[in-house]
Amino acid sequence: MRARGAQVTDIVVLVVAADDGVMKQTVESIQHAKDAQVPIVLAINKCDKAEADPEKVKKELLAYDVVCEDYGGDVQAVHVSALTGDNLMALAEATIALAEILELKADPTGPVEGTVIESFTDKGRGPVTTAIIQRGTLRKGSILVAGKSWAKVRLMFDENGKIIHEACPSTPVGIVGWRDLPSAGDEILEVESEPRARAVVDWRKYELEQEKNKEDLKVIEEKRKEHQEAHQKAREKYSNMHWKERSFLKYQEKKEQKSSKSKEKEERDSHVLPVIIKGDVDGSVEAIVNIMHTYDASHECELELVHFGVGDVSENDVNLAETFRGVIYGFNVNAGNVIQKSAAKKGVKIKLHKIIYRLIEDLQEELSSRLPCILEEHPIGEASILATFSVTEGKKKVPVAGCRVQKGQLEKQKKFKLIRNGDVIWKGSLTSLKHHKDDISVIKTGMDCGLSLSEEKIEFQVGDEIVCYEEKEVPAKTSWDPGF
Repeated sequence: MRARGAQVTDIVVLVVAADDGVMKQTVESIQHAKDAQVPIVLAINKCDKAEADPEKVKKELLAYDVVCEDYGGDVQAVHVSALTGDNLMALAEATIALAEILELKADPTGPVEGTVIESFTDKGRGPVTTAIIQRGTLRKGSILVAGKSWAKVRLMFDENGKIIHEACPSTPVGIVGWRDLPSAGDEILEVESEPRARAVVDWRKYELEQEKNKEDLKVIEEKRKEHQEAHQKAREKYSNMHWKERSFLKYQEKKEQKSSKSKEKEERDSHVLPVIIKGDVDGSVEAIVNIMHTYDASHECELELVHFGVGDVSENDVNLAETFRGVIYGFNVNAGNVIQKSAAKKGVKIKLHKIIYRLIEDLQEELSSRLPCILEEHPIGEASILATFSVTEGKKKVPVAGCRVQKGQLEKQKKFKLIRNGDVIWKGSLTSLKHHKDDISVIKTGMDCGLSLSEEKIEFQVGDEIVCYEEKEVPAKTSWDPGF
C-alpha cells in the first residue's frame, strides 16, 4: 500500500514521531520513496511531548541518506504536532514551495487519466472508488475504464463526502457508477463511448484468460507426462505375469488405494485450513492476502485461500465455507443476523475484526488448533543411585538400584527415565519400589529406597540419576511468523 502511494504521489510527506524516532515502517517508506524517485518533506510529529527529540530523528535519518537542510542536505524538516496543530501551515507551505521549485504541473484538458487509490462496495451506491486525477478534468457522464471494469460517472464526491461536479488534476475524488469493482492501483483512462469501454474491458479479460489458459495447459502437460510415466512403469511391471496373477495384483492395489485415499482425506481435512477473506475495501483485502502469502508452515498445516472479496459476509460465503469446511474472516465488515444464524446452523465460523494484526493473530490460533498436541515432560522427583545389587526372583536375578531422593518425590505409577553422564539411556516404568523391605507407592525427599525397572537388561551404575516425570498434552503453536 505504501509502495502504491509512493508511485502515485509527486511529493512524499514522511511523518516520524519525535519520541519514537526512526522505526521499521519509516525505513520501508523511505525505500519506497527512493524506488519511485519522489522527493521527501520530513514532518517530525509529537513535538509537543516532553520527551520529544527532533534532532535525534534527523541524525538517525542520516543513516538512510535522508539529509535535512540543517545538515547540508535538501530535505526540508518541519517540527509539527498533530494534537495541537502547531506548524501544520508551515508544513503545507514547505510542500507548496517544493512543488513550485519542481514546477509540478498537469494538463487539465484532454482525456482523463488517474489512479484508483481504494475501492469498496456501498449498499446504496454500489461499487465506489476513491481516485486521484492526474490529467484532464473529470465530469459527470464521463466514460472511464480501470482494470477489468468500466464506469459511466453518475456521482462524484470529495474527501468530506460533499458532492462535486468536476475534478481537476491532483483532486482526490470518490467515483460512483462502476459496473464492477476495480482493484486498488488500477490506472483510470477516459474513453469516448460505452461501446469502446466494453470493447477495452472485453479485450483485457480475453488476454487474462489466454494467460491463465497457458498456465493451465502447462500444468496439464506436466500431469499428463507424470501419468504416462506411471502407466509405462505399470505395464513393465505386469508384462511377464500370467493374466490371473496380474488381475489379482491389480485388485489388491485398488483395494489398498481406496483405504489409503480415505486415510489421506481424513488427514487432509484435519491438516488443512480453508479460509474465506472479506474486507471493507480492496486495499485491506490485498494487505491481508499479501500477509497470507508469507505463510511458510505448510508442513504443519496447509493454509488454503478459497475466496476473497470486498463487502459484507453473504450467504454465498457461508455456503462456500460449508462446502470446504472453512472459516470466514471479515475485516471492517458486518454479518447480519440472518447470515450468522445460517452460519451457526451449518457449523461455519465467522470471525470479524477491526484491526488487521488481531485478525492475523486469530488466524494463527486457528492454525495452531489444527495441529496435534505436543507431549511435555514435567519432572516430579529426582534420585541418585548410591549402590547397585541384584535380588533373586524365582530362577532369575533382577538388578536393583539403591537410591536417595534428592528432589521432589518418586511415584511408582508415574513414568521414569535413567540418565547417565547427561544422556537418557532408558525410559519406562518401575516394577517395584521399596523402602527397607516394604513395598511403597511414593517416596519423598531425603529418603532411601530400592527400585527395579521394567527392562531387566539395563545395568545400573553408581552416580546415575533416576528422574520421575509425568507427560502432559500441551496445545501446539504454528511456527508461522507473519512479521509483526
